Amino acid sequence: SSLTVYANEPSTRGKVVLHTSLGPLDVELWSKEAPLACRNFVQLGMEGYYDGCIFHRVIKDFMAQTGDPTGTGKGGECALSAEHKNERGEFKDETHQRIRFTHRGLLGMASS
Repeated sequence: SSLTVYANEPSTRGKVVLHTSLGPLDVELWSKEAPLACRNFVQLGMEGYYDGCIFHRVIKDFMAQTGDPTGTGKGGECALSAEHKNERGEFKDETHQRIRFTHRGLLGMASS
């Protein structure tokens, strides 16, 4: 017999690979420093939420943004349960002294 198991709270240790039109992009997760952001990212990825997303904002030699299925930068979902969210349905920004955006290749979660 075949049994399908869905993880309600997936492990957020390790790495994920984003498959882009320009090739694979390896992403290392910092689950100790940003546990909610990592859990949200992994859960939405498992659900196919990011499939087909475009890079809706690109600033040469600085940054690129993706992850909004509307392609506008104004959409977005949160996969976390209600206890992790504020009254607007968002979870608190997670900052950590070890994580600084000082060199190429770092990935972060944007919020408005």
